[in-house]
Amino acid sequence: MRKALAALHRWAALAAGALLLVSGLSGSLMVWQAELDAALNPAWFAPPALRCAPAERPVATTLALLAQAAPGAKPAIVVAPAVRGAAYQVWERRDARGLRREHFVDADCGRYLGTRLRGDTRLDRAHAVPLLYELHSRLLGGETGHTVVGVGALVLLALALSGLWLALPRRHGLEAWRRALTVKRGSGGPRFWYELHRAAGLWLLPLALLLPLTGAALVFGDASKALVGTVLPLQPWPRLARGDAAPARLAPDDYVARGAALFPQARWSRLTLPDAGGTAELRLLQPGEARAETGLTRVRLDAEGRVVAVHDPLRAPAGNRVVDWMFPLHSAEALGLVARLLWTVFGLLPALLLGSGLWLWWRRRRR
Repeated sequence: MRKALAALHRWAALAAGALLLVSGLSGSLMVWQAELDAALNPAWFAPPALRCAPAERPVATTLALLAQAAPGAKPAIVVAPAVRGAAYQVWERRDARGLRREHFVDADCGRYLGTRLRGDTRLDRAHAVPLLYELHSRLLGGETGHTVVGVGALVLLALALSGLWLALPRRHGLEAWRRALTVKRGSGGPRFWYELHRAAGLWLLPLALLLPLTGAALVFGDASKALVGTVLPLQPWPRLARGDAAPARLAPDDYVARGAALFPQARWSRLTLPDAGGTAELRLLQPGEARAETGLTRVRLDAEGRVVAVHDPLRAPAGNRVVDWMFPLHSAEALGLVARLLWTVFGLLPALLLGSGLWLWWRRRRR
């Protein structure tokens, strides 16, 4: 059984090696996507040197400036800046090719700053980070690529489990484990690469289980929620109706004000404009949330501005808390700087394990 498992482990790694390599290296950079985007596009994500007075009704001002600069735009979501004074973002819905146009507006100073097409394969400063995101999550292949990434995550999970079984010492005792977890000084050639392959895999095994598990759960979201719901209580949160936005009866800033009134300590991060059914959704970030950049607190309001549904991640049922933690764990944003550095190092692991495993396989075939 051990010999058969070793062969399966080896050939599965070789077959999925390129996918795991791309996912790992792109994931190392994705941990820092906000910082990278701000460094490449400071005009959008950093406040200007000379600030203007804050707009009284920033969402309405943003949409009005967008209508003047891009008359054909169909706004769907307004994203508040993470840094005060930076640009508001307006997202349109994804088109038939899976592309989403993003607009950047300085509501305080009354300026339209520009646009980019998320999902487009342009190699410039504006599109570098969205291109990296699409590569990591979709392999630049739309929904088909998204599914392939999910399958690759499951393959990596299987490789981690089979690698653990193969790396377990055949003898019991601390000395056997010490040898399994270290590279013997003076080792060279195949022995060095074998011991490095085994030790690196064992030391980073927790991440080798956590990251592909959370990654697969994000790709196959409906299936993972259904699975969690079989063992834990789960509050359903249906998707908003798709289609062109319905005419709003309230000003957009009034939706923000009414939703934010339920969570005075939170800041709002996104407003989904009324959908085909007339329902708007406000997303907020409360202190102490795992999703530390945008939050997962949601308030839905009908066309009249009445609250129809609320999701509070700090008081949600156990099943929702499990689901809500998937992305913050995968991106490391819930665990601080040390975790982000560790996640970055882990992204290099597929390259190390694939390279060392391929070299050992080649040496064995050559012999």
